[in-house]
Amino acid sequence: MKKIIRNIFLKGLTAALGLAVLASPLQAGAAAEETEGVTKIIAATNGRPAPYIVIDENNQVQGSDIDIIRAVFDRLPQYELELLVADDALTGLISGLYDIAVNNYGWRDERGETYYYSYPYKTGFDVFIQRIGDEPLTGLMDLADRGYKTEVGAGSLKASALEAWNEENPDHQIDIVYSESDFQMKFQNIVDGRTDVAIDDGPILDTLIGQFGLEDEIVGNPIDEETQKFISPHNSSFFLLPKDEKGAALREDVDKVLKELKEDGTLAEILTQYFGKDTSPDIEDFRLLN
Repeated sequence: MKKIIRNIFLKGLTAALGLAVLASPLQAGAAAEETEGVTKIIAATNGRPAPYIVIDENNQVQGSDIDIIRAVFDRLPQYELELLVADDALTGLISGLYDIAVNNYGWRDERGETYYYSYPYKTGFDVFIQRIGDEPLTGLMDLADRGYKTEVGAGSLKASALEAWNEENPDHQIDIVYSESDFQMKFQNIVDGRTDVAIDDGPILDTLIGQFGLEDEIVGNPIDEETQKFISPHNSSFFLLPKDEKGAALREDVDKVLKELKEDGTLAEILTQYFGKDTSPDIEDFRLLN
């Protein structure tokens, strides 16, 4: 079954890309429409961050997560995949506009109360982003004791983890700087000395550092395993689905194929293409978490 991939760019994204036409919910249509025994599945993404989701020069959605979701539905002929770019994919799941959200979603307990998580399809890794020449950090205790200013997004997983650290370690407080900075500003703040470190995704840093011309200014230093587990206990990416009967049925089909893609090496092939190594989860991690 040929997959129809249609990109509809909503307000914020269209302004950034210079596009003119926006899609309303009515134009997008209802989720999970069925025609001649084939069910249309609407997958929503916000079109970032690279290299997981990117908009190419032809305004087409690409990236590792997109290649994986396409590979999944290539093996589900009972469905016809339609991919949309939307500002708020998760709200669309609740309202029934979309059937599945694709956006490098990590685990959050509170999300599990509202959405189903698929099996994981990728593991991630974070780095301490520091100025070149700065002594690499050895862990969160070292980060606290140096008095470094650490910039994180308010309400983010990283912020929650550092807040938990401060609660547990009153004599070794991490200096948290909350912001809504984009990656470029966050990196520049480190270069300029307004902050000292950021804890962020290694592949994203590898993708963006050259674009921002900061190769000689900042570096991603490895994070030890203990710190990584503290910051991201489930350091994997998942698709999200609505927590209802249709979402449960779709999740069952998607999970079956994700496990097949792991077992036959397709996941490894896709991820190696993007990251230079196989970052797929271990087979024992292919299990339901909610």
